[in-house]
Amino acid sequence: MNTLGIVVAASFLVIAFNLGWRCASRKWSLPCPSLLAWSLDNSLVHRSPLTLKTLDRIGLRPGERVLEIGPGPGRLLIPAAKQVMPGGEVVGIDIQPKMIERLKKNVEKAGLTNLTVILGDACQPHVPEASFDVAFLCTTLGEIPDRPAALAQCYRALKPGGRLSITEVILDPHYQSQSTVWRLAEGAGFRFESIEGGWWFFTASFIKPRGGDPTSH
Repeated sequence: MNTLGIVVAASFLVIAFNLGWRCASRKWSLPCPSLLAWSLDNSLVHRSPLTLKTLDRIGLRPGERVLEIGPGPGRLLIPAAKQVMPGGEVVGIDIQPKMIERLKKNVEKAGLTNLTVILGDACQPHVPEASFDVAFLCTTLGEIPDRPAALAQCYRALKPGGRLSITEVILDPHYQSQSTVWRLAEGAGFRFESIEGGWWFFTASFIKPRGGDPTSH
């Protein structure tokens, strides 16, 4: 087989795998396997416009306490820990032990002391109530079977006035549309703030209302 044939065959396999995973994910929870962690944990991905733009849209500030659901090997959580210095802390909750192991190794390598990792189900309470300024999910929401429960836990974890950021990318097999994200977040009690980007790569931002008033900031 010539080079062109190999490229075409490889492209076909990638597309078929993506479509198969996308269809299966509609029925079952299929988080990114830990065997594919390397695809999220390399210098090209860390410096990619996708990673940098997502972090920019979340808009973290020094001193904030931040929660990420489904951090994987730490592609976003590790730079987030650096952005909230000095005085800030970040926590990541992931359900996959192998991802947690890889993340802990990366945290140690980076020499970070303000990053905590929790192995657990995002639909269960793992952190104190009203203790975070920001909660974010990046291409993770669709991996969670009970999405309303996961967002309810984010709501519980955030302080009044805290921010929820959800990023979705069309190439992800678990992609959630803007309307779905909006509906789920508002169903959990959040107030819509903004959407940045197009349908193929967007970040939706929401606020936990202060004092139970959905119109207040």
